Amino acid sequence: MHEDSAGGAGGIDEVVRPDGISAGFHAYLGRAGVPGLVHAGDQRAPTSWLIGAHRHDVWELYLQTDGPATHWRVRDRDYSVGRNGLLVVPPGAVHHMVCPASTTWHYVFAAFDAAALLADLPEAVAVWQRSVPAYVPDAGSAVAPFQAFLREVTTTQSLRTTGLTLTARHLLVEVTRLMTAGEVAGQVGLHPAVAHARRLLDAAPGRRLPLAALARAVGLSPAYLGELFTEQLGASPANYHRSLRLRRAEMLLAETDASITQVAVELGFSSAQHFATAFRARTGRTPREFRRQWRGGRTPVSRVSPKPVYPESPTVGTSTW
Repeated sequence: MHEDSAGGAGGIDEVVRPDGISAGFHAYLGRAGVPGLVHAGDQRAPTSWLIGAHRHDVWELYLQTDGPATHWRVRDRDYSVGRNGLLVVPPGAVHHMVCPASTTWHYVFAAFDAAALLADLPEAVAVWQRSVPAYVPDAGSAVAPFQAFLREVTTTQSLRTTGLTLTARHLLVEVTRLMTAGEVAGQVGLHPAVAHARRLLDAAPGRRLPLAALARAVGLSPAYLGELFTEQLGASPANYHRSLRLRRAEMLLAETDASITQVAVELGFSSAQHFATAFRARTGRTPREFRRQWRGGRTPVSRVSPKPVYPESPTVGTSTW
């Protein structure tokens, strides 16, 4: 039991690792001492993992943090959810993956009674009373609140109930902002062309996307797109795409038995030597050293991505969260 020194006590949660996922957990939070909190999880899944049709009595958030775009159906509408894409599913809506992912993928999820958690915020509650699905293609601002919430889900420290309440509310407030972004006058955000370009790059880490082709796809000149992209995201499209490919390379090296050459080909490098040179320049290790350190039980500290890398399980399974 997690005692809350402010006077409350969180109950014993059921935390499981579903058969078939590569890594992660599913926590059932009905006894956590927070009204409106139902379940949450953080999972990395292999291509064999298919989330089947299911529904809930409360809202559910699905945020994909890595891997290829996954394809979903909510009620009678289809969604393609890319990296940092957020799918918001209303109570009672049947939803499921349409087909398996093309490679390993990582996602976080949570189910809430939004009205209960935000009861003192009528303006926010009104948004959640619409009971319609929503998709936010660029929900990067929700990643940190989601991570903070999941930290409280798994903590054994004091004040857990308080931590769960505060972080769940913070997450829901951020998601409310994202869902209503188009309705707020004067909101500062990514230029639509930059957001579109980033989605194209995220969806195709192994495909060569020259700046000219990217600019044509989003309707800007190459020079202007390059300037805007660098200004708003802190890296040129080419450097952003290279970092994305190297993050994916880390995942493939750690989680699969693909050869160095196979990884290089899949991620669009001209040769294994070119890949090894780029990988070492960004991480300080050759691909072979990275894999050997991982297999030896020493998780390399990445200079490319702060995300952990998990070993893959060969178990096949399905899930309904």
